[in-house]
Amino acid sequence: MSLALDVRHTDEMAAGELAELRDMLVDCFSPRYDESAWAHCLGGTHYLLRHRGQLVSHGALIPRHFEQAGRELRGLYGESMATVPNLRGRGLGSIVLAAATADILMHHEIGVFAASKYHFYERLGWLKWPGETYVVAADGRRPAAPARGAVMYRLPPGSTIDPAGDLAADWRAGDIW
Repeated sequence: MSLALDVRHTDEMAAGELAELRDMLVDCFSPRYDESAWAHCLGGTHYLLRHRGQLVSHGALIPRHFEQAGRELRGLYGESMATVPNLRGRGLGSIVLAAATADILMHHEIGVFAASKYHFYERLGWLKWPGETYVVAADGRRPAAPARGAVMYRLPPGSTIDPAGDLAADWRAGDIW
């Protein structure tokens, strides 16, 4: 297999590349990949895996505000993790997730995302958040669980974040988690 992993910020991607990415994500997630899902995917670092020039797997890490016990956490939120359907099960998503995870472990306090296929992520070292999850909105803090699946997380070695405690994220339109 001829594979190439490209890691770039949204701002470094040309309009044609963004259109190609969006087309791939719509194909992977249809019919539930809407405007808010696309908006959530932008503004961070993209992990773009190509096979013979074709985009076959993607993941994005987007800066978000997290807090625990009043402490702001420096973290990233995973968005639009996907592999084209005809190439799933060949380790391509694992390549993308390994690169994204390495960035989290080296440079951030926490990595978080919501996943419905959490078994895939668990075998790569991600865990389900066992504590309560919240959203911080203009009207205050309130309980919030993902629409489907579980909140997954990854912490660097020596972290002082308590997974048994609560985790809050900033409010956003669409899926909160």
